[in-house]
Amino acid sequence: MMSDDYESDDNLRSMPKPLWLLGLFLAIVLVVFHMYTAGFGRLSPLSQRAFHVGLLLVFLAVCGFGAVRGGGIRAGVKRALQLAIAIFAAVATGYILKEETRLTESFGVIAEAHEMVFAIGLTALVIYAARRTTGWALPILAVGMLAYALYGNLIPGYWGHPGMPLDYLIEHLYLGAEGMWGTVTGLSANLIAIFIIFGAFLMATGAANSFMDLAMLIAGRFPGGAAKVSCISSAMFGMLNGAAVANVATTGNFTIPSMKRLGYRPSFAGAVEATGSSGGQITPPIMGAGAFVMAELLGVPYTTVVYAAILPAIMFFVCVWLSIDVEARREQMRAFDASEIPKAREVLTFRRVGPLLLTLGITIGIMFSGYTPEYAAFLGICTNLGLYLIMGGVERVNFVQRLRSLLKGIEMAAVSIGKLMPLLVAAQIVLSLIGVTGIGIKLSEAIISVGDGGGLLLGTLLAAVVALVMGMGMPTTAAYLLAAAVAAPALIQLGLDPLVAHFFVFYSALLSALTPPVCTAVFTAAAIARTPWWPVCVDSMRLALMKYLLPFFFVFRPSVLLEGTWQNIAWTAFMAFVASWLLAVGSGRFFRRRIPSLVAVVLVLAGIGVAADYMLADAFALAVAIATVTVQLLKKAPNGVEVGKPSRARGL
Repeated sequence: MMSDDYESDDNLRSMPKPLWLLGLFLAIVLVVFHMYTAGFGRLSPLSQRAFHVGLLLVFLAVCGFGAVRGGGIRAGVKRALQLAIAIFAAVATGYILKEETRLTESFGVIAEAHEMVFAIGLTALVIYAARRTTGWALPILAVGMLAYALYGNLIPGYWGHPGMPLDYLIEHLYLGAEGMWGTVTGLSANLIAIFIIFGAFLMATGAANSFMDLAMLIAGRFPGGAAKVSCISSAMFGMLNGAAVANVATTGNFTIPSMKRLGYRPSFAGAVEATGSSGGQITPPIMGAGAFVMAELLGVPYTTVVYAAILPAIMFFVCVWLSIDVEARREQMRAFDASEIPKAREVLTFRRVGPLLLTLGITIGIMFSGYTPEYAAFLGICTNLGLYLIMGGVERVNFVQRLRSLLKGIEMAAVSIGKLMPLLVAAQIVLSLIGVTGIGIKLSEAIISVGDGGGLLLGTLLAAVVALVMGMGMPTTAAYLLAAAVAAPALIQLGLDPLVAHFFVFYSALLSALTPPVCTAVFTAAAIARTPWWPVCVDSMRLALMKYLLPFFFVFRPSVLLEGTWQNIAWTAFMAFVASWLLAVGSGRFFRRRIPSLVAVVLVLAGIGVAADYMLADAFALAVAIATVTVQLLKKAPNGVEVGKPSRARGL
């Protein structure tokens, strides 16, 4: 990545063989380390985090920053720089391991000259790695926060602060427990890494095919089957990988061409994939590690977060499904041909889906039994690997092929963790500086003042905008963590339950994947669909209307998080379905025939009003829905056939 000579970092085998072997060795050490600590106990916090960061920075230096091809002086210099970066990363993080006792038992450690060199170099390396692996958004924010910490005294008025001496900043970032070695780095080293390994092994052992086959069986025969397959498969994959962009890149290469082949507009095909992929991170039980992170921040059991996430995820996907169905009927999209859909008797066998279901079942069961998520992932990986190797038979060739697949899974895991780790450590740097400079408190006070002066709705709207902006260009975990540090405390002070506040921030931050200007999932889907990104963005936001509305459901109808009496929960679930239907039909301007624009606006507004939890708003939404269905059923096209109804596919 250090130069244009470097090729794809997703395949280590594209590198020269000596570097590939070294990278593979580092990947194996990384996976073994995280599996061991997940199954048999972590190291001390500082050691666990420093080893995790150091090993990955060395891996990135070898396999991500400088895998240079060719010869000559220029290539030699770059290889030397690659080696220097790897050695420096090892020494700077190894020093933390060596000095752990002094750093953890002493108060107010004063940085020595060599420690200042390590601190400056490691901070710069982390920010550089974040830029090379995931783009400019967070590195710019990190550099801005560093500048703000050092020179805040030059800013007049409310947003200024006394400034921070360089030596104190270095001590805070490198030698303190709350700098780059803080909570977010701990989440990366403990929870997130093991679940990325879990997902990589599921992919390497054939889970991708099993997910896709199941999605085809469930949705392939419905109108617009390709889009519905995309919606389901993206939710399954996204639940595991926790990154909408990676999810689009994985499943989109299959689903987007399939949708285009069946007649969907390229922009809509890309939008379906981007929207479905962004929904995987809100889908329990794994939620792309979001459930674990939220449980950690709230100090509640993991199961509390998972239960609360069930109904909102259903609401989101019901709305997306209905919107796809509206589009399919309006444009008369066909379903997959029967010959294109796998046979149920071939798919629903233990050999095809048994290992996947058993692995997920054991993992989820262990988590719900009260064990740590890391231990559950460890047992899930062991189950998956054992079944994969045993069910391959005893033939030597088959066994060797499976071992090679597992090596590819190890490579995939190392690359995925390597892409995410710098971003999370950079996010930890930003979060720590938000705390020590006081800017987080000032932003929270701004939200509170708006909420006190203009009501809860204005306060939550501002909080949603702050969370959305802070989540731009970032994966799920980093987006949520940054937004939670600023907006969640303010919402809690405005009177919201902590669980409600964190769900509000979580959903609002994740909207950045679909919302311009930095809509990364949309950009990726548009590239695969080979179409301009703006139409994809517009269609994505239309499909995801319920996701934009759900944060306000949390605030005004907290029963959507399964809090309250069962009667309230049941009524909220019913009205949520009504709202989903109104948003889908109104935004698509079609039910059984086309709907006038003014009526469509009324439908959408009626759906939005359901979030307010007023009986009058619920009654209006029900009246609008019933009137629309009645009028549409009574009116027929001139030939007596309902407009847009496909003749070759079943209904919803």
